[in-house]
This record gives sequence, C-alpha cells and structure tokens, in this order.
Amino acid sequence: MKMKVAVMGLRMGHAWAVAAQSMPETELCLVYDKFYQENSKIDHAFYKSNAIALAATEEEVYASDADIVIVASPDHFHADQCVKALQAGKHVACEKPLAPSVAECQKIIAAVEKSKRFFMTGQVCRYAPGFKLAKFLLDSGRIGELTYIESEYAHDYTLATGYQDWRKDPAIRRQGFLGGGCHALDLTRWLAGDPEEVFCYMNHKHLPDWPTPDTGVAVVKFPDEVIGRVFVSIGVKRPYTMRTVLNGTKGSIICDNTSDHIQICESDVCKQSSALKFCQIPVNIANHNVRSELEEFVAYIQRGEQCPTDVYQGTRTVAFAEAAIESASKGTPVKIRF
Repeated sequence: MKMKVAVMGLRMGHAWAVAAQSMPETELCLVYDKFYQENSKIDHAFYKSNAIALAATEEEVYASDADIVIVASPDHFHADQCVKALQAGKHVACEKPLAPSVAECQKIIAAVEKSKRFFMTGQVCRYAPGFKLAKFLLDSGRIGELTYIESEYAHDYTLATGYQDWRKDPAIRRQGFLGGGCHALDLTRWLAGDPEEVFCYMNHKHLPDWPTPDTGVAVVKFPDEVIGRVFVSIGVKRPYTMRTVLNGTKGSIICDNTSDHIQICESDVCKQSSALKFCQIPVNIANHNVRSELEEFVAYIQRGEQCPTDVYQGTRTVAFAEAAIESASKGTPVKIRF
C-alpha cells in the first residue's frame, strides 16, 4: 500500500512534493502553504494539473490521513510544526536546519520520543553523488587515515531573501552560519565525526543591511586528532559552491555537489611525491537529491527503523553551528555541547 504524504511549505517543499507524486511507494495527498495564493514563485500549475488537494489551514494537515508530513517551511516554524505533526501521529521529515537553536530541537526530540514516530532531518548533501562517493572512498581506506577536512558553503543570498524577506527579517534574526552553513557543517560531521571544539571568526561586510553576520570561518577539532575548517558566506560574490577537501595519510580527495567528477590522489599509485597527480572519477550531478532522501525515509519506515539522519543528527548539526556562533561572539574556543 502506498504511503500518503503531505507537504507544508511549497518553495523548499516543492521538490519533496514532486518526489512524493512520482514515486511508486508514495501518494501526494495534501499540500499546504500559508501564502499559496499570493506567492507567484510557487508552482501552482503542478498542483492544479495533478489535482492535488490544498489544505486551507495548517490544522487540516495534522487532521488528515497522511502517513508522512514533510515540514519545509521557513526555519523558525520547524519546531512548532514538527511537534504538532508528531503529536498527530505522523512520521515527519523536516528540512534543514532542524531548528534555529538546540533548545527548539530539544522540543522536537521530546515529541519524537513520546510519539514513537519515525523522523528524518533533510541533510541533503549526504545524498549528493559526489559526496557519497567521497564518503565511500574514505571509509574504504583509499586515502588512509583522515587528518584534515575542509568544506565551504559559498552562496550569494543578495536576491534570495525568501518570501516577504524572512531571511533578512530583524525580528527573526536568521543566522546565515546555521541557515545555509548547516550543509557544510553536517557534511564535515558525516565525514569526520562529531566535532569536539570550534573557534570561529565572523564579519558582516557583504550584506550590511541583514541582521546577522554574513561570513564566517571556523577551525574545528574532530575526533582522533582530525582538524578542519568550515567557511560559510551567504554574501560572497562567486558561483555557488560546496567545495570539500579530505586529506588522509595516503592521499587526498577534492569534491563538491555541482561538478560531474570528483578528484582523488593516492600515494599507493605514485610513490614519489613529484609524481603525485589527481585523477578524476565521473559522478552524476544531483545537488538537491530530495527524491533519494524520501525513498530512504520510506524504506526505513517500512522496515520499522529510524533513518540515519534522525532528529539527533539534525540537532548535533545545529549544536555545531550554535557553538561556532558563540565562539565568534566571545572570541574564544567553544566546546560542542550536544
């Protein structure tokens, strides 16, 4: 029997809706967006042509017969909507970041534990083919023991303010280092393990009319003496990139989520340092591979298991960002506290 899926928030949620509509295991039964009628960037033609039911209120989603609710609304709505959906007995997949603070994540954790429902945090970079291959090669020992990792989230948000400018709203105070940077933060966690300590600097030169710093760089201590760096900028003037570098005792990997290849250099292939070269391995480009996320979530639900990107993983990424933001404010290293 197909699992029924409802989607809340139809800008970030549109890809989830398309996946739910097209997958053989699911049925898109209901969608909701508070600004459905007036937001011209919503793909109204898709929902009309497929005769998708439109909820008039948020409460209709919780009262529906949906098995899964996708929460893809702006970050500051995540905690409340996830908790209500879980309390209504729904399995929930929530877009990243899980919430704007660890305190709000804790509310979702409590609801997950009480409801016994299944939960996914939408950390989509874990599903990008280039990053998945890099993870496989690392775990296979192709570059030896990891020594250093760096990743970046470089994305100019000047014209990406969100509907009604919510991303730059001074009342919301969205932190770019978390809101966009959660991609790079979660990716390094996935590849190197949960960070132990972070020291971060931030500045505010690209988007001075936005309420929080737009650029930051964090130096990070990971388990097993692995060190790293995470660069985040939501105002930098360059093409979008999440270039990521892995250095190991026997080689290096360079990868991202927008190229048709990754690069690997292996000392086992070229013994002399002067002969070391990178070779390219082709990969598909799928930097927002939402369908794979939903397919995996459904498969785990059907097996009766929580998926790898569960509520605790989502919270640990928020805790990483929160510690970096605190470090930049205090000018001291900060231990990650979750």
